[in-house]
Amino acid sequence: MKCTQTQASRVNQKNSITGYVIQMAGCTISWCSSKQGCVSLSTAETELIALSEGAKEGEWLWHLLSQMGFKQELPVQVWCDSRSAIRITKNSGNHKASKHIEIKYLFTSDLVEEGRLTIEYCPTANMAADKLTKVLPTKQFTILRTKIGVKDLVTVYTSWEC
Repeated sequence: MKCTQTQASRVNQKNSITGYVIQMAGCTISWCSSKQGCVSLSTAETELIALSEGAKEGEWLWHLLSQMGFKQELPVQVWCDSRSAIRITKNSGNHKASKHIEIKYLFTSDLVEEGRLTIEYCPTANMAADKLTKVLPTKQFTILRTKIGVKDLVTVYTSWEC
């Protein structure tokens, strides 16, 4: 699972954007791009919100696939491009810099402590979910589009033979 966010960048835009991509066996099975329902005080907080939203969807999919008979392994791997959010998630004790963050966004910390999730760092340049949260240069957009399995329709239709 890959989670990312985009901090609000316009004066009249206060809410950040959450984006996540969930893949199974290299195929995208769920994705989200949505405006966050609250105003964040830091980029780490916006990343924690994105991680929490992605983790909730991942947990739901894990249980659904398990009930359908697909063997699901634990822990689920999560990649995040915010070292601060990873640090807060792995060390969820009372920290001066994160005490303002709502408890519901620390849901991911519980999953890490229970051994259900592992969170690893992914450089921003490789973060496939970035495609869902911000405007990117064409080259990077194309690379990330390929990583999540989306194909350019022009290329697909021109490669078909009758």
